[in-house]
Amino acid sequence: MTFIILTFGVYMPNDLIAATVVDDFLVTGELEIRLAVTGTILYPAPAFLGSTSLGSLVGYGASGATVLMWLAWGTGGLVAGLMTKDIFPGLLSAIFSAIIGAFLTWILFFMISAPFATTGIAAIFQPGSLLIMQASLEGVVYPAIACAIGGILGGAITRDR
Repeated sequence: MTFIILTFGVYMPNDLIAATVVDDFLVTGELEIRLAVTGTILYPAPAFLGSTSLGSLVGYGASGATVLMWLAWGTGGLVAGLMTKDIFPGLLSAIFSAIIGAFLTWILFFMISAPFATTGIAAIFQPGSLLIMQASLEGVVYPAIACAIGGILGGAITRDR
């Protein structure tokens, strides 16, 4: 959903997604970079932890939480809750989808990074890679909240009565 909205981002208001993020998305034709920009939107750094966002670390994409992130994760949580047909499994499946997505985003950023091209898989334990992993995992806070709300609602709608 986020990928499609960014494709037509020039027509979206700045309140939904900033024009600079859309420009970062549309300036390249490489799928990996577009997915990385999408990852910076989906995993923003929570301000109360004082952490650095993925977008700030890599130099492109979103540097904070956007309305689009809340819409995407809330919808994802709602779908997860609808599929489980109960409240507690809906909550768990929604939250774990955000956590698994953070690890996949970290792997994506690792695979397109320069150290991976030169040293291979051994670069996974270098400080730059671990900082990106930390930013991805700290960025799960807001998506987990949105997913939890969506998962509870989706599970409550479809539960057996």
